[in-house]
Amino acid sequence: MTTLYGFSTEVRIRCAADYKGVFDGALFKVHQPHFLFLAKHSELPNSRLGLVVAKKKVRRAHERNRVKRLARESFRLHQQQLAVLDIVVMPKMGIETVPNAELHQQLQFAWQKLQRLAKKHSKAVITSSQN
Repeated sequence: MTTLYGFSTEVRIRCAADYKGVFDGALFKVHQPHFLFLAKHSELPNSRLGLVVAKKKVRRAHERNRVKRLARESFRLHQQQLAVLDIVVMPKMGIETVPNAELHQQLQFAWQKLQRLAKKHSKAVITSSQN
C-alpha cells in the first residue's frame, strides 16, 4: 500500500508504451504559460505522472532537474484530489528563467483545471449513458 503523499513507482509512468498511450489518447490538455499537461483516464487504481523535459526546451541539466523536482513535488501534494488519470507534464520554452514560486502556482492552477475537466467529462459520460 502506498503512503498518502508518497511518490512510489506505482504513481510513475515508466515505460514508453504508457507514455505513447497518453500522447495518442489524451482526453485532456491543460496549457499554462510554462507547462503543457496531457492526461487520459488510467486503467490502474491510482493516478500516475510522467515527465518529459526535452534538452531542446530546457538546455541546462540542473534546470531540467529543477523543473522535474518541482513537478513531482506538486503532483505528490495534489494526487489525492485528482481523478484517476495518467498525466504527462511537459515544460515549455523559457521555463528556466521563471522562479520556483511562480512555477508552483502554475502547477497548482494546472492541477485544478485538470480536475475540473475530468469532473466535467465524467458527468458528461454519466449523462450520455443514461439517455
